[in-house]
Amino acid sequence: MTAGVVSHDNRYLRLLEAAPDGIIEVDSSGRIGLLNSEVERLFGYRREELLGQPVEILIPERFRERYRAHSLIRPTGSGLDLRALRADGTEFAVDIRLSPFQGGAGPGVICLIRDVTDCKTAEEQLQELNQSLEQRTRAAEQANHLKSDFLATMGHELRTPLTAIVGFSELLAKQTAGPLTGKQERFVEHIRQNSRLLLGLIDDILDLARIEAGRSELKVESFQISGAAAEVLSALRPLAAAKRLELVTEISPSLVLYADRGRLKQVLYNLLSCAIRSTPQDGRVRLAAREEESRFRFSVTHTGTGIPREEQESIFEKFYQPPAQTQGVCEGSGLGLPIAKLLVERHGGRIWVESESGKGSQFHFTLPRRSGATNPGLGA
Repeated sequence: MTAGVVSHDNRYLRLLEAAPDGIIEVDSSGRIGLLNSEVERLFGYRREELLGQPVEILIPERFRERYRAHSLIRPTGSGLDLRALRADGTEFAVDIRLSPFQGGAGPGVICLIRDVTDCKTAEEQLQELNQSLEQRTRAAEQANHLKSDFLATMGHELRTPLTAIVGFSELLAKQTAGPLTGKQERFVEHIRQNSRLLLGLIDDILDLARIEAGRSELKVESFQISGAAAEVLSALRPLAAAKRLELVTEISPSLVLYADRGRLKQVLYNLLSCAIRSTPQDGRVRLAAREEESRFRFSVTHTGTGIPREEQESIFEKFYQPPAQTQGVCEGSGLGLPIAKLLVERHGGRIWVESESGKGSQFHFTLPRRSGATNPGLGA
């Protein structure tokens, strides 16, 4: 019988020593009656220095009342912000689990102690990073609003005199104030064309600012894709005819989309005008749309200058200008493709390009069959 008890006690002690946490048995008077070697390692005491000592020797004074309260009220001290005290007087963060028990010598408490210094440090660093990120996010949002307000104000201030310049140049071109010489006609035409380019650039900047700030609402409705595409192609045919380009469309009249009709036309216009500008004389530009499960896929293909792989993401960045070796790739203000990308993503779709240098390009974008606002600032 005694041998069996001894064997049982040995197994119990081996389990204590194998535990990854410090384990202390505290009797009803608050003194240490048993501990494992992990406690020695954590606290820097020898076993004989702790046996029979009050457990408060291991706890900084400011935490002792908390320990006593939780040891009596509940069976665990997990989750408390506790510190432990080493033999050399230094403190470290711990997680202490308290389990009251009833032993042969009366009530006691088993304490499981784990060093959580690394966890606490990581939590504090993460909290600091989160606070820093929140501050930067607020600063970025404020800067974005200020930028949008500035662009809106300056855009309107610039647009007003430019509109007047365009109007007066058109009056001069009509020679309502008297005949013009050939040189004067050329000068007036230059003024009119460049003023219109600047006006278009300002409009693009204002539109981009509104979309980015979430101030541009999506006015969704059901409509035939072919009808919207036909209106865009009609507006662009003169530009294509000037370069003797063939415009081809492959869209079934049965395709019906629920989205913002005006914004879809804007995306198609931006992509097609980019394709026309990028295609040399006597080339070909094709617009196609087809249904794919619960979405529609649009493709604009042209036979113009291709886009190197390393440039294919950059072309959707604001104010992108192609390098010298790819001149002719959607030249302009550099806002048409970024605006198209934002509008497609606002509808819940995505846009990308497939191209090889010298072999033309294919611009693709997808839209869900029923598009809605994906930004809280956009209405459905």
